[in-house]
Amino acid sequence: MRIIFGSEKKRIIKQLQEQFGISKIPHLFLRFGKEKIRAYSGNLSIEELKELDKTLRIETAGLYFAKQQQDGIRLTLDGVQLFKPQITKNILELTGEQTQQWLKGNDLDIQTSKAFKILKNQNEFLGCGKSTGERITNFVPKERRIKN
Repeated sequence: MRIIFGSEKKRIIKQLQEQFGISKIPHLFLRFGKEKIRAYSGNLSIEELKELDKTLRIETAGLYFAKQQQDGIRLTLDGVQLFKPQITKNILELTGEQTQQWLKGNDLDIQTSKAFKILKNQNEFLGCGKSTGERITNFVPKERRIKN
C-alpha cells in the first residue's frame, strides 16, 4: 500500500477531469500494486494506515475505483457508480440489446473514437469499456455479469 499525495494525486485528478469530467474527489488515494487506485474515506489517520500496513500488510483499504494504465485511467464499475454525478465526458449511450450484451460480459462492435468510454442506458451507468475504434472491450467482472 502506498498513499498518493500532492502532485501525483493532482495528476490523477487532472486525468480523470480530461477523460470523464470528474474534478472533485475528497477521498484519500491509496495505490496497491502498480496500477490499482483506491479511494479511502474512513476515520483512520495517514499515520494509522501506515502503521497498520507495516504491521499487518493491508491487502485492501477503501474502494477500488480505478486502474491506471499506459493509455489512461479505467474506472471500475464501483468507480463509475461513485462518480456518476460528475461524469460528463466520454459517455456512450447503448440500446437495450447492446445493454443486454454488455451485462453478459460481451464486447460490443461499436465504431467510436479510441478512448475509455462510460457506457450508459437511459439513466443507468453500466461501467467503463475501452474503445479500439471498432469495438468496446468489456471489463465487467465475471461474478457481476448476467448469466446466459
